[in-house]
Amino acid sequence: MTASAPASICLVRLSALGDLFLLLPAVQALCDALPEARITWLIERRFLPVVQHLAGRIELYPVDGPRTLAEYRRIRRDFAGRHFDVLLAMQAKLRSNLIYPLIPASRKIGFDDRRARDGHGWFVDERIARADEHLADGFLAFMRQIGVMAVPRNWAPPLTSEALVWRARLLGDEPYLVINPSASKAERDWPLPQQEEFLRRLPETGWQGRVVITGSNPEQSARLAACVPNGNGLSVAGQTTLPQLFALLAGAALLVSPDSGPIHIARAYAVPVVGLYAVARLGLSGPWQATEYCVDAYAQALQTLLGKNPAIADWHQRVHDPRAMALIPVDSVLEQTRRALGVRS
Repeated sequence: MTASAPASICLVRLSALGDLFLLLPAVQALCDALPEARITWLIERRFLPVVQHLAGRIELYPVDGPRTLAEYRRIRRDFAGRHFDVLLAMQAKLRSNLIYPLIPASRKIGFDDRRARDGHGWFVDERIARADEHLADGFLAFMRQIGVMAVPRNWAPPLTSEALVWRARLLGDEPYLVINPSASKAERDWPLPQQEEFLRRLPETGWQGRVVITGSNPEQSARLAACVPNGNGLSVAGQTTLPQLFALLAGAALLVSPDSGPIHIARAYAVPVVGLYAVARLGLSGPWQATEYCVDAYAQALQTLLGKNPAIADWHQRVHDPRAMALIPVDSVLEQTRRALGVRS
């Protein structure tokens, strides 16, 4: 560690599973570059299994929400006698902003004014540079702010032996691809009739193997599984733990999914991703550095539904319209699936 490198670092990032996977390259870069630094990560308790492999290197401080005043009091009490060289304020929502005054630090680094929300700027004294960049690159900007420049090659959590045994029992050695039919917001879902058509026509890509349907809606996933020709569809919706989901995605020949957490999980394990994008910009939230097989209707959605020019629209502009995802043609998804499968054939 150089004389100017921080000796103690606290980072705060709660939120969704996909965001957590987008943060992991930055966390891994931090661990690799500053092996002697004491690092504390405030993370939602429900996601501890995802980062348990880092427990020997990072202090993982679990947070429940925070959803109650008691939780904020607990954080204030536990950090009252501590002081960090740097606090990385890597979330700009109100519930996270209220944590930052409770953690003493010499430097408190937050987002630039465009990405900041809910009064974020009042709680930090330093900001990352303003830029049009991928969410993962935005997190890496925090690392650059403290002198960490390298980008890791691998950041995926190791697969557990129990999850690998579960996968073997479920699928054996048979090749399979995964369909994740829905995102956390319905506006990002590809319409069900188009998904059904895609699955019925999947043999046009040359794929003859198993098709595993994930998600949180067992009824919908079973309906989609029934569309797969030759009885090759299998629904596991609502039946997997996080380690099992990781193992399932890591072993897949391909993932087809709208903008959602599984895209970033599969990307971490170097699995080809056919991502379906129309609501958000592919360059903002697509599979990081691996968008070559995605189907992107975002520009069309901006023009036809919002009347905006994609060349000058704000980088973070979203198309909050239920018609946006219907602009993605089945033929385009089939073609990108064929291309992606060719890489692993």
